[in-house]
Amino acid sequence: MRISFQMLSQGPLRNMSRSLERYSNLNIKAGSMKNFQKPSDDPNGVRKAMAFDTLIKQNEIYSTNTSSAEMYLDMADSTLLAVKNLVDSARTIALEMRSSTADSGDNVRMSASIEVGGIIDDVMDLMNTRFHNKYIFSGHMVDTPAFERVGGEIQYQGDESSIQLRVGPTRMIDVTVPGSEFLSIGETHRMVSAHMTTMLVSSALLEDLNLGGGVFSGAFRMTNGIGVSSDIDITSCETLDDVIALVNGSGLGIIAGVNTDNGISLYDAAGNGLMTVTELGGGTSAFDLGILGTSIGDTLIGSPLNPQLSEESPVTGVDVMGSIALTGMRITVNGVARDVDFLNPSYPLTVGDVIERINMSVPGVTARLNDTRDGIELISDFEFTVEELGAGTTASDLGLGGASETFEPYSLFGALENLRTALENNDPGALDSIIGQLQYVTDHVLEVEAEVGARGKQVESIKNQLADNRVNLQENLSLIEDVDLSEVLTELAESQVAYEAALQTASTIYNLSLLNYYR
Repeated sequence: MRISFQMLSQGPLRNMSRSLERYSNLNIKAGSMKNFQKPSDDPNGVRKAMAFDTLIKQNEIYSTNTSSAEMYLDMADSTLLAVKNLVDSARTIALEMRSSTADSGDNVRMSASIEVGGIIDDVMDLMNTRFHNKYIFSGHMVDTPAFERVGGEIQYQGDESSIQLRVGPTRMIDVTVPGSEFLSIGETHRMVSAHMTTMLVSSALLEDLNLGGGVFSGAFRMTNGIGVSSDIDITSCETLDDVIALVNGSGLGIIAGVNTDNGISLYDAAGNGLMTVTELGGGTSAFDLGILGTSIGDTLIGSPLNPQLSEESPVTGVDVMGSIALTGMRITVNGVARDVDFLNPSYPLTVGDVIERINMSVPGVTARLNDTRDGIELISDFEFTVEELGAGTTASDLGLGGASETFEPYSLFGALENLRTALENNDPGALDSIIGQLQYVTDHVLEVEAEVGARGKQVESIKNQLADNRVNLQENLSLIEDVDLSEVLTELAESQVAYEAALQTASTIYNLSLLNYYR
C-alpha cells in the first residue's frame, strides 16, 4: 500500500490539534482557578455547585435576619427592664404612702401622685420605643405609636401580633412584643389543651403556612426538563389548592401535589432533564412554598411547610384529635354542668367544628384557638371544671381535664393609674390592693422579659449554627468548583511538552518534499 504525503500529514495535525486544545483548556483552568467555565464542561458538577450556591445565599439571608433579630430583641429587653424598674419605683412610692407618716403633711400624697404621673409618662414613652423607625410594641402596626391618650385614658393602638423574622427554612422568631401583652395581665379563668400539630392539606390557607409566617404574595418561574418555562403568579391565591391548580395548568407537564412530609412535590411528566424553580421580582414565593431549587431527576420534593393550626384544619389531620375518638365531656361553669356531645348531631370534621360545638353547648365559656395557634383554649369570667362524660376519655385525651386557672385582671397602665388616683384622693386604704397589682405587673414584665431573653439565646445559637454552616457550604462548593492548582500546573507542563513534541514532529514531516530525494 502506498502512503501518500496527505496521509502522512493528517496524524500529526490531529495530535497537534488535540494537544493545543488540552493545553488551552488547562491554561484557562489555571487562570480562572475553576474546574469548569460553562455548564457543558461538567453538568453534574455545575448542578451541585448551583445547589450549594443557593444554600449559601439562603444562609446569608438568614444570617442578616438573625443580626436584625438580635438588635430587636436587645432593644425590647432593655426597654422592658427600664419599665420594670419604673413600676418598682411606683410600688416603692405606694409602700411609703401607705404608712402613717405620710399623713403628717397635707400635700404629701398629692406630691407623690405627681411623681407617679411622671412615671406613667415615662412608661408610655418606653412602650412607644422605636427601632429602625418602627414601634416595637405595636404588633404589626409598626407606624402607629403603641399607646396614646384618648379622652384622658391611655389606650393601646396596635394589634396582638408580633413581628417575625425568618432565621431558617422553617424557623420564624418573634422579635417584638405586642403591647396587648400588658393590657389584661392574667385575665379571667383559662384552660389550654394539649399541644397540637396539624398535617398539611391542599386546602390549607397560605397565611397559615410556615407556622403562621405565610407565603410571599409574588411570582416564581418554573422550567421543565426540556427547557420550557412558565411564570406562576400567586398574588391572587388564598389556599395551597389555588397554587397547585396554577402549577398543574401551566402547560409545562409539571404535576404538583402535597407529599407525606408536609410539603409540595413537583413531578415533571416530560422527564427529559432537570426541572428548576426560581424566584421572580426579588420575592420569596418559591422559597416560602419550599420548592425553590433544582429537581433530582424528574421530581422536586419540597421542604415541610409546617401549617399552623386553624379552624379549617381537618380533625383527622391534627395529631391529638386524629388519634382519638371524640365522644364528649362535661364542663361545669359557676356551678352549672353542661355536656358537650361530639357524636350528635354529627361528628366534627374540622377544628372549627370542635370549637363551635363547645361554644354552642356551654354558655359562659368561650372556646378558641390559643394565641400561639398550637391548641385550643377555654376562657370564662367564672371558674370552671372539665371532666369526662360517662366512660369516655375525651377530656383527658385533649388535655382539657381538671379545673381552670384563675387570673386577676391587672394591667400595666391600669395599676399605675389606680395608684395615682388613690394618692390624689388621699386614700391609703386603697393602696394595699394596688401594691399587690403592681407586684403582679412587675412579675409579668419580668416573665415577658425572660421570654425575650430566651428568644435572644435562641437567635445567638442559630447565628452560630449559620456561621458554621456557611463555612461548611463554602468548603463543599470549593471542592466542586476550585481546581487543585498543583495538579493543574503539573498537567499544564505535561501538555506543553506534548504540544511542543507534536509541533516538532509536524515540522519535520512538512519539511519533506521531492527535493529531499533528488540526487
